[in-house]
Amino acid sequence: MTTFRLLVVDDEAPARAKVKRLLEHEARFTLVGVAEDGTQALERIEALRPDLVVLDVQMPGLTGFEVLDALGAEPGPAVIFSTAYDNFALRAFEAHAVDYLLKPYDGERFTRALDKAHAQLLGGGGEAERLQALLREVATAAPRRALERLVVKSGEAWVPLRLEEVWRLSSEDKYVRVHTAGGEHLVRQSLRALEERLDPERFVRIHRGDIINLEAVARLEPWTHGDGILVLKNGTTVVLSRTWREAFLRRWGLEG
Repeated sequence: MTTFRLLVVDDEAPARAKVKRLLEHEARFTLVGVAEDGTQALERIEALRPDLVVLDVQMPGLTGFEVLDALGAEPGPAVIFSTAYDNFALRAFEAHAVDYLLKPYDGERFTRALDKAHAQLLGGGGEAERLQALLREVATAAPRRALERLVVKSGEAWVPLRLEEVWRLSSEDKYVRVHTAGGEHLVRQSLRALEERLDPERFVRIHRGDIINLEAVARLEPWTHGDGILVLKNGTTVVLSRTWREAFLRRWGLEG
């Protein structure tokens, strides 16, 4: 029998102990680790490469959704959510998650969730797409709230980066390069997906592959064929495409 690796992520010690206890006589899954918050979850997912994560949604610091955001769209573990979320999120979980455990749950409900996870893992594939669809649906159903931070890799650690620190976001293959005063970071998301969640009062697209923080712009210089050059406050420059010129000028406080 194939045995799959399982990681438990929950900020509450009794919840972690409960999952450990329920797994004691489970031959299909072996517990490879626990994490007490979202940052630990990212570190241990990367180090332990679990096949399945039992993931709490509501945690201090990084939420379960922010953990998934940081993991990006690349293939990763299957996820069973552990949550006390309201009905709109539960509908999204039903559509796109392997399963969800509505707290408090019992051993029978936990086993049914493992049954579904085991069947999907044996079938293989589709988890990255499933989880990205879940994130999109929950974001659409939730009240509109601009993204406040990104979780990025800095050396061997995962750190939260507040969006007010970001000067520019640029597309780089399947990644986005995040430019800040303290350095650059790559995140595993598309520029379009990030744009949908950024504060439109602060960030504006200026090129097919670039979004800029309006507060980072020092001046605009003319260039050729209707394009312009934006000089940022840190001295770097970026092209303002004529396609997005009018929208930029309007948001910057000028008429196109």
